[in-house]
Amino acid sequence: MRRALLAAFGGVTLYHVMAVSWGWPHPFWLMPLNTLLQWGFALAHALPTLGRSRALLLLGLTFGISLGMEALGVATGWIYGPYTYTGRLGPLLLGVPILIPFAWFMMTYPTLILTCQVLGESPIAPRRWWGVAVLAAMWMTAWDLAMDPVMSRLGFWVWKTPGPYFGVPLQNFGGWMLTMLLIYGAYLWLSPRLAAPAPSRSGAPPVEAVLAYAIAGAPFILHPLIDPQPDPVAQVLGLIAFFAMGPPVLIALLREGQ
Repeated sequence: MRRALLAAFGGVTLYHVMAVSWGWPHPFWLMPLNTLLQWGFALAHALPTLGRSRALLLLGLTFGISLGMEALGVATGWIYGPYTYTGRLGPLLLGVPILIPFAWFMMTYPTLILTCQVLGESPIAPRRWWGVAVLAAMWMTAWDLAMDPVMSRLGFWVWKTPGPYFGVPLQNFGGWMLTMLLIYGAYLWLSPRLAAPAPSRSGAPPVEAVLAYAIAGAPFILHPLIDPQPDPVAQVLGLIAFFAMGPPVLIALLREGQ
């Protein structure tokens, strides 16, 4: 089931890139479907890797903190800058699409595993938990460097005061770092304190989570390469995604082969 979800996530992602680039049909439900596929994979991978209690802890922290931060951000503009959702991502809760906490977890988990793979740390009780939290927050935010300008240009949310980074306020990335530091910090501080036993050696291979992280960044790189009339902004964002997300993926894959 886990590998089937990862394969489906990769397949739908590839189709969506080709559809946008070549004018194929791409119905509105493709994006929510892809979000749920990656979320399902992340949870299916987390259960044998972290153990049930820790997987649910990370899931609960991600849902609660991301929804709370997003709701506060939409209401006040304090966290990410002044913005509002347009409703294109489905029903809203506290001004935030219900799909959004799923999207946070779908990347929060594989980024954690990627970071632990690179650092040679355990995602259950790392020795340098603060280092894992900071680096994971940075590599999670690296995804947003490409994702946020693309999604806002597509009309999924609107920045009330456009910023200097392709229309995105720089405050947004500070907000992302803060959100992720809260999630990772809380999880990595609480995880070793849980009484549940550590998972067995039958945990899911870390390389699968690394691939999920890579697949999430791939559309920003592939789209300007295969689009017959590439948008200059898309080309720049593709370069940013390649050099921001590519190195941790490569390091993690090299460590897998050791």
